[in-house]
This record gives sequence, structure tokens and C-alpha cells, in this order.
Amino acid sequence: MDARALLEQAPDGQVASSATRLAGSSGWQGTGRSDTALWGLCKGSGKNPYQVCVDLGDRATKCSCPSRKFPCKHALALQLRDAREPLPAAEPPDWVDEWLTRRHRAAAAPAPVDSPEAAQRRARAKEKTASARESAVRAGVAGLTDWLADVAGAGLAGLPARDAAWWHSIQARMVDAQAKGLASAVDEVRGIVAAGGPDWAHDAADRLGGLHLLARLAESPDPVVRRRLGFSVAEEEVRGGPGWSDDWVPLLKLESDDGLVRTVRQWAWGRAHGWVVAVRHAGGGARPVPPLTHGVLVQGVLHPYPGVPPHRVAVGEVLAERQPSPVPAPGSWREALAGLEEYLKADPWQRLHPLGCASVRVTEDTARLVDGAGHGVRVRGDLALDQALAVTGGGPFDAWGLWNGRELRLGAVATPGGTPEVVG
Repeated sequence: MDARALLEQAPDGQVASSATRLAGSSGWQGTGRSDTALWGLCKGSGKNPYQVCVDLGDRATKCSCPSRKFPCKHALALQLRDAREPLPAAEPPDWVDEWLTRRHRAAAAPAPVDSPEAAQRRARAKEKTASARESAVRAGVAGLTDWLADVAGAGLAGLPARDAAWWHSIQARMVDAQAKGLASAVDEVRGIVAAGGPDWAHDAADRLGGLHLLARLAESPDPVVRRRLGFSVAEEEVRGGPGWSDDWVPLLKLESDDGLVRTVRQWAWGRAHGWVVAVRHAGGGARPVPPLTHGVLVQGVLHPYPGVPPHRVAVGEVLAERQPSPVPAPGSWREALAGLEEYLKADPWQRLHPLGCASVRVTEDTARLVDGAGHGVRVRGDLALDQALAVTGGGPFDAWGLWNGRELRLGAVATPGGTPEVVG
């Protein structure tokens, strides 16, 4: 297994970067390999070095360090060292043999026969948990409805004067009700009010209206409504479902940080399936690694979550990566915006949409991107726009970005009809 494939096994970006540094350190001793395992001792913060070993059969790892991340940085670093230069062949030490023996004995043991009574008990327990969650969310929605009525009665003008404790109270209530989607939506309103600006009241009213609609539809079984409330589907379950095989080009991404968890969202375009979005989270101050290699063509299988386009996806098998080929873009902004209608109808709470247009130019004040018919959309003035101007030299270019209803956050550009280049 090469270094790139190994780093993709890291639980987050922090482990990947720490393992890369640790692989080249001088704190290793007693390293070795056999046909079945890798092992080594790595100096840590304590008196005794950490015992690290890897089962080459399925790449399972064992380390005596206190980390709760799997694989930990020591196990990943040991495999990186072996990938760069094979570890010396040797007989496994006793502690490695003991671990491998326990693993193989457990794997060979017959699976316990599950009695019908035990299966029924688990099914009842699962049903009881789900029912309790539904009741909790229902109570949370009722609380949110009262809160929205209070906000409407007091008026938007009073929101900037509200202190942090007032906002935290309703967010905490939604978290306690296991409706994290509602808690995130309230936090988005708080962020808009705190940021201020000339459009804060319009944007806050828009989000509050969306919350009111969600509360009214909370009993609906619609998967979009369920997801917005905070009900989720496990990624393992999604990966076990059908997959979409395609040539995917990840062109757009957005990173966010709510203070506890960092999130990277990555929009990829597939020739047969259109736009999809992949999401990865990381906690503990780590920076999440994008699920797909950004800006290259990825031939592989992505598994769609329940919902509507652009579907969230879980990354399945990646078969190959190569330089991207041209990606088609609508011929005008009018055509591009009209194409969003079905998405807005399917999910009215979605605020960011991938949007592209062919042969646009930047206006003299760099405030807009104008198409061949003279229609323009406002573009965010940031580093991505500066890079786009540097790449295109001020001439016409194909553009793709994230549209929030007011402005475009530029993400990729190409010479008209050419291969896209990521700029944001």
C-alpha cells in the first residue's frame, strides 16, 4: 500500500500530518516486518516506548498509546516508514505474536447463534429508542414554534440587543431535544445578526421564515425534512447501498468551523450524475481532509444519501485519478439560474448551490461576472477572484462557484471550453 492510500485511512487531518512527521523521526527502535505483520517501538511522552504493530492481512493496528483514534499516528507512521523503505525482515517479538494469535483465534471462533428472543429484544429496544427520539424532537419543535412567535412579536429590530445567553438557551434546548439540525439553523440566524451589515435583517427574516416552514412540516416523513431536523443516516449504511460509478471532478469546496467541529464540503461534478456534495468533519482542532482529491478527475464509485439533488454522497471505491477533461457550463447566467429551480423546490432550505457559466468577463470594478448577453452576477472579491484574473489574464473564461442567492463565491475557472483549474 502506498503512502497516499495509507494517509487516506487517517481519521482526520491532524493524525495524517502528525504521522507524516513521526514517520521520519529518530524515535523508532526495534522495527521489523514478517509476511503477516509490521512492528516497532516508538518513543512517546512516558518512560516506556509505545508498542506498535500492524496485521498485514487486513491492516488492523494495535498500539499501547492512549489515543482513541484508529489508526493512531504511531500505527500510521509505522506503515509509512515501511512504504518508503521496507522494514528489516525479522521474527516477530512475543508481544506481536500474542496479539496476532488472539486476533486469529477470535476470527476463527464460530459466531454466537442469536436466539429469536434476543433478536426481538434488540428490535424492541431499537424501536423504543427511535420512538423516544421522535418524542424529544416533537417537543423541541413545539419549543421552537413558541420561540419563533416571541421573535415575531418583539420584531427583528430587537435581535441585535439579545445577549449570548438568550441565543444559547434556545440552541441548548434544541440540542437536548436531539434536533441538532434546528440548533444549527438557530446558530446561523445568530451569526447573521452578529455580523450585521446592510442586509442582516433581510437575511435573518429569510432564515426565520425557513425555520417556521420546517416547524410546520416537522411531522412529514419526507427525507429532506428529516435531514433538516437532524435525523441522519449512518455512512456505513449508505456505503452498503447502491453506488454511482462515474468520472467525478471535485471543483468547489467550503470549510466552516462552529467552534467544536470543523467541516469541509466538497462539490463534485459527474458526467452522468451531475453535481453531488461530499462532507467530512473533524474535531479537536483538527482540519478535515477533503473526501476527494480536489481539482483532479476521480474515476470511482460514490454512494448517495437519501434526499434530493445535489445528493450528499459517501466515497466508495476510487479506481483512478488523472487530469480533468473539460466540464460543460451553461451558456448564460439566465440559463444557469433557471437550472436551480428544481433544486429550490426540492429543498427550499438549501442556501448554497453550485453554479457555472461559460465565457464570462469580469467588469471593470471587479464586482460582477458578465456573460455574452451582458447579464451579470455579483462575485465575491477575494483571493479566488484575484487568482482567476491572474490565470485568465483578464480575458473571457468559464466560471464555476457557489451561489448564495446574492453573490458567487468563485471556485474554478477555465479558458472557454478548456480544462478547469481550481482557484478557491
